[in-house]
Order: sequence, then C-alpha cells, then structure tokens
Amino acid sequence: MLIIRRILMLCVTITICVPAYAQEWLQAIPQRAIFSITSNPQNPSSLLAGCYSRTGLWSTDAGATWLELSIGEMGGVSQITALVFNPGDTNILLAGGVNFSGVDRSTDGGVTWENVLIDPEGNRFEVYSNGSFAFNPRNPDTVYALRTYPAIIYRSTNKGGRWDSIGAIPKLSTSARMKSLAICPQKDSAHIMLASGRPSNIYRSTDGGKTWAASGNAVSGQPDCDAVQIRWSTTIPGRVYAIGQFAISANTGNGGLMISDDYGLTWPTRKFRDTAFQSLEVFPTKSGDEIFIGGGQGALSDKVIKGDSIILRSPDGGNTWQDLSKVKWTTNEIGVDAANVWGFAVTSIGGGANEVIMATEVGAYRSTSVTSVRSTSASAAALIRATPTSILIRSIDAQPATYSVVNLLGECVAAGPLPASGEERISIADLAPGTYAVRVVNPTGLTTALVQR
Repeated sequence: MLIIRRILMLCVTITICVPAYAQEWLQAIPQRAIFSITSNPQNPSSLLAGCYSRTGLWSTDAGATWLELSIGEMGGVSQITALVFNPGDTNILLAGGVNFSGVDRSTDGGVTWENVLIDPEGNRFEVYSNGSFAFNPRNPDTVYALRTYPAIIYRSTNKGGRWDSIGAIPKLSTSARMKSLAICPQKDSAHIMLASGRPSNIYRSTDGGKTWAASGNAVSGQPDCDAVQIRWSTTIPGRVYAIGQFAISANTGNGGLMISDDYGLTWPTRKFRDTAFQSLEVFPTKSGDEIFIGGGQGALSDKVIKGDSIILRSPDGGNTWQDLSKVKWTTNEIGVDAANVWGFAVTSIGGGANEVIMATEVGAYRSTSVTSVRSTSASAAALIRATPTSILIRSIDAQPATYSVVNLLGECVAAGPLPASGEERISIADLAPGTYAVRVVNPTGLTTALVQR
C-alpha cells in the first residue's frame, strides 16, 4: 500500500526573512525549537531533527528544505531529544526524549513508528539526548540505551527490536539524572563504557555495561553540576571528552570541558571552567579530532552564568579554539528565547564541502562564510498524487519545472523535466520498499511530499 504524507507547514521550504546581519551561521529552520539533530552515516545529505510534540523534520538536501514527520502520534508536551540512525541499516531509526514513554523505533525511514521499550509499570521513561544511545563498534545490530532515571542500561542485539536490562548505575539518589552513554570505539576495547549525568561523576564499566563504578573524578565538587555529554575520540586511542552544565553561579569551579587520555580513568585536563555547556560532538578529520561545544543552561534564572549562546570549535583536538558565537538569536514557536545549543551534525550534498548543522532551542543553523542572511521564499510548484504503482505530478503554473524522487540515502531514483502546465506519471512498481521524497522545483516554487513504497 502506498501512503503519501504532505507537509504540515504551509510551504516545504523554510522561509527566511531577517535583516542583513554579519554572522557565521545561516538559519536552516527558523524559530522552531530543535532538541536533536543527526545525519545519515551512509549519506550525510539526509538529516533528521527532533522538535516538540513528537514532531520530526527530515531533509534530503543537506538542510536546504525540510519535511515534517510524526514520531508516533503528534501532540502533547514531549521533546524529541534523541533521534538516531542505525549505522548499519539506516532505514532503522530510534527516538526518545523528555515526557516520553520509552524508546520508539521505525524500520521504514521514519514513516511509521512502534514503541519498543517501555516501563513495565507504565511510569515515564525518558532518554536525555542522542548521547543516550550507543552502538557497538563490533556489530551495529547491538545498541545500548541509558534511561535518565532510574539509571538502567538496556541492550538490544537485533537493531532495537527487543530490549533487555543488563545493568544499572549504583548508589544514586532520587534526584539523580543520567544523560550520556559512550562505548569505546576501538573494537578490541568495546567492553569499556562510560556514563554520566547528575550528580557530576563519570561512571565506568569494563564488562560491557553490566557493572559500574564511579571514576572518582567529578566534573566539579558541587552537587548542582551535570556531566551532560561524553564523546570518545576516534583518532586518538584512549582519549575521551566530557562537558559539564550547572545552574548556580556561586558554585565556582563548575562546568567546562574535561579530557581523559587513559580510557576515562582520570580527567586531569579542564578547559573553560565556570562555563555551562549543553552539547558536545567530536568528528574525525585527517588532522585529528574536530570538536564542537554548545552552551546551555538548565535554568536561566541566574544570568551571571556563562553558557547559553556560546559556541566553540577546535580543529585540533582541543589545543586551539575558535569562537563561533556570532548568531542572530530569535525566539522559538512558543516565544521562548533560550539560546541553548542541543547538538551538531555534519552534512554535505553532491560531494561538496562539509557543513555543520546546529540544533538550538530557537531554531537550526548551518555554518556559512557569508556576511549577511539573504531572504528567500517559495510557493507551491505542483500537485502530487499517488497510486499503488505510480506517482502523478501535475504543474500548477505556466512555468517549466523539474522533478526528482530521492530515497532515504539521498540517492536520486527518478528525475526529469515537467512541462509548463503539464504532467508526468512516474512508475514506482520496481522501486525497493522504503521512504522516498518527491520534489518539484520551478523558478518560483517548490513542492515536496513523502511517499512510502
């Protein structure tokens, strides 16, 4: 059965209308709270973003245009803070978040979802971020999830279809909240796992997540600090990065970036002390680790704290740093102006240069070298209809257009011209089962729809 989903927004393209402003970031999704961002590891031009109320956004063109998806039934007050591709089979997605009832899974690229991990007594089951999921480097069919509270580690050996609890962080109070889980990326050391959260300790397992012990190295000596994210280096064996977030400025020595070079046993290096960070990503390059850190405060009442709106980048594993905090911050769809940064993803299209997409609480931004934001807009270009064996595209104005059909990996499976005021019927009978985006573009308009085959 063929299902076609239309955009829930008025126009598929994100319309940007802001004054010229010298900056390092261009808006990709304006005035929309984005709590997670991820790119397809098999084709980074395909992106997913998580929003409020079980709403997701999908782009097949490196963030130029976005389609709206429902992660289960839309509505409520949920925040999709975790949204990841299975690296071995990218038709499989996992999602979770705040005010969620567990982990949801899609096997068709995000069109349909099933709740696969839930509290047996019906209690709230939350995962904090993309960093709450970890895939085994030996076999991506094996995936782990860290529940925020109680701090239980779950494991699935069949790509997230079925889960079992395998361990828990011991001796935590009822106020504890776990936020990040990380597996050593070296295949011969994949039994070493790290976990962190509130309070500010980092926990370590050497038996694949079954038993845990505190490392003895807290992000600070203060109880209000959270170790919110951990990331392993993929270029330097044994190196790990972690960041801290805090809410009370009087508790000095909090937050910042910590670095371990002995598989998380000790954390002697601290940078940016007394800065509250929310997000951390580490990307491998030919010259080493490229690090991005985003600021964020759990509570914005203490204005003295440095955190929200801070963006830092290191191209050399933390030796030198570039300040990328020049952003035209706005408000989101509910009027909140919290400039918290929730994540980063690397994207590219057509073999072009890589770009970084940044998820923030007031929108998504992409890295750019331009000195001003250009206003763009577009209107509908065509009507798209579907049958079980074909897609019918009909132009709705007197200008010639082009159409394309793209799969979840960003590969074009059909393309061609569309005459002015004409139509085209595309056979889909021979396409592989999965999700496809149909795009029609003319000089003044754009129409996109999702198709499941």
